[in-house]
Amino acid sequence: MDKMEDRKRPASTATPDDTAPPRKRSAANGNDRDDYEKYENQPEEAWIVNFTKGAIFRRMNEYRREAQTFSNRLEELHKRSLYHDDHIRIIDAWWRQVFDELELLVDSKVPESPVVSSDPPYLSCVTFSDTPEFQRHLDDKKRTLVSRAESLVRKLAESRGPISADAKISTLESKLAELLASQKEHLVKLDRISCEKDQLSEQLNTATLRYFKAEKKLDRAKSAQVAKLEQQAFPKDLRSASSNTNSGGGASDAANANGESSKPSAAAAEFKLKYDEEHAACKKQKEQIDSLLADIKTMQEENTQLKAAKDSMSEEEYVRTDVFKVFRAKMEDMTKQINHLEAANTQMREECERLLAERTSFKRQLEADAATATAEVEKELKPLHADLARIRTMRDEQLADINTKKQQLDSDRNALDLMKELCSAKDDKILALESRLQRLEPAEDEEMKDAASATATAADVSQPADQVPESELRETLRKLQRDYAAINHELPSITTAYKKAMALAHNKVMNIEALEKRVNALIAEKAHVDQKYFAARKDADLRYHELTAVRRQNQASTEIIAQLKDVESSNRTTMANLEKQLSQLKQANVTLTTQNRKLEQDSQDASRRSDAALKELDGLKTLAAERDTALASLREKALASEAEAERLRTRTEALAKDRDMWRRKAEGNSSDVERNLRTLMLCTICNDRFKDTALKNCGHLFCKTCVNDRITNRMRKCPNCSKAFDKMDIMAVHH
Repeated sequence: MDKMEDRKRPASTATPDDTAPPRKRSAANGNDRDDYEKYENQPEEAWIVNFTKGAIFRRMNEYRREAQTFSNRLEELHKRSLYHDDHIRIIDAWWRQVFDELELLVDSKVPESPVVSSDPPYLSCVTFSDTPEFQRHLDDKKRTLVSRAESLVRKLAESRGPISADAKISTLESKLAELLASQKEHLVKLDRISCEKDQLSEQLNTATLRYFKAEKKLDRAKSAQVAKLEQQAFPKDLRSASSNTNSGGGASDAANANGESSKPSAAAAEFKLKYDEEHAACKKQKEQIDSLLADIKTMQEENTQLKAAKDSMSEEEYVRTDVFKVFRAKMEDMTKQINHLEAANTQMREECERLLAERTSFKRQLEADAATATAEVEKELKPLHADLARIRTMRDEQLADINTKKQQLDSDRNALDLMKELCSAKDDKILALESRLQRLEPAEDEEMKDAASATATAADVSQPADQVPESELRETLRKLQRDYAAINHELPSITTAYKKAMALAHNKVMNIEALEKRVNALIAEKAHVDQKYFAARKDADLRYHELTAVRRQNQASTEIIAQLKDVESSNRTTMANLEKQLSQLKQANVTLTTQNRKLEQDSQDASRRSDAALKELDGLKTLAAERDTALASLREKALASEAEAERLRTRTEALAKDRDMWRRKAEGNSSDVERNLRTLMLCTICNDRFKDTALKNCGHLFCKTCVNDRITNRMRKCPNCSKAFDKMDIMAVHH
């Protein structure tokens, strides 16, 4: 196992010409476990490093293949655009030459040579190997123009007269010599440049091939497994060489003689092999060229027919197309629907305007009727307001009189109480006076006597007291004592009456003063309250008047409203009918508007789809051109690959013949032991190929092709022991 692992080729030996990375190729085979066996016993870090290196190498190979693809495409584009500028210059020079010839024929003189530009003048007679159709096209154009110009010149010559031929011929010869010289010079330059280009391209191809070979050798030299294989191979070669030398010199001499005699035959066979390869490649290329020419001819005929049909396409033919008819029918339907919608919209707009005018007039009529009723009610309310103000004034006066009389009654009641008290005081005084009268009645006679004596003695008044008799004095004293006793008896009642009178008078005075103060305060308060009262009454009267006016107005309005309700009911029925009609018209308008929008949207969608289809058509044209370019490059590659495959097939057939010949020779010269050993090394299933694949489960050996066929056909049992196996159970071995 260790030797087998050492003999495996690493992923770094892949060449740039590989069609897929090494890991992918092993996965595509799906039967050998070279890489798995290589990495299964390694640690995880080393496995990750190796896997990363392999991925990087595969990515580098992918980049290399992409670069090679791009370089091939660039080379193809370079080949296609190689003579593009030259063609344009040829066309310009050809037109200049035609114009010069025409001018020479018409004016019979050589035109002045224009200013020499940086680019040399190319002539129409310069040919290229890749432009025969282009040159034929130019020749046809030139032939047509020259024929027309000759007829024109012929007419001009007939009208102008003879032409001086000598000057014309000499001028043309000089001009022709100059043109031929420039032509030869440019042809030499062109030939030299093309030769240099071919040499450089050959050198580039040779250098590229050497580079690839050196790169392959370097990759192989860097491989440790290749070094080990070489070390293992050298001793075997030496051993085989020594054994051959020991076997005898006569045989070697015979072999040398045969080798020397077989050298010319080997060279002839090699040349014949190369001749067969090239002959097969040429035959294949001829078949490819014939098929390509047939395809080109067919495509040219189709292109000519399509161009003729496109150029000759008239408006009538466009009109006859189905697409135009469909668009025209849709356009007519949309036009009819739009016209119908516009008419319905106009009718509905007029109906709406009429209804709005009727509504406005009815509203104005209602406002005028309400204003008239309000004016009449206000006119009726004015005299009523005047009567109400007069009645309120009379009421206020009556209320003032009633209040005054109430105050007078209150004051009379107080005076009556005072009179009662004065009457009681008067009674007390009467009692006092009656007691006095009783006191004074017994002494009346004495008083009369005293009065007489008083008059008698009036003349004696001037007499002194000592001269008055004692009896008189005693009588006077007793009289004075009686008077004193009567006065003392009368004084308490008088004092009581006086005190009562004084108290009553004082109380009356104080009460009167308090009453006056209270009366003044009450009068002021009464005036203030009267103001508030009158203001409140006036406000209440105003509110009452307003309420009365509002009630009257409400009654009048109720009557008017009753009348208006009748009118409104009739108007409501009319409005309901009109609203129904309006709703129907609106619904119809909405439906028509929706249809119009839908049709507009369909039209916009159709236009957008048409634009998108045109853009997509342009993109498809561009994509078709790119595809054509890619297909042309792929076709060229396929043609080259087919030619190479034909060469390889011829070479393979020759090698197979040589192999069979040498095998027959070897089998004819081999012994029975060698035949048995060879039979032992052959696969037991096909008996054709050597055993190179082992089954891990049982250890039996078979060829890789047979094992893969059995896995593909799901016959996954060993033919010798019938043990089952899978893709992961096979292992490549080397003998």
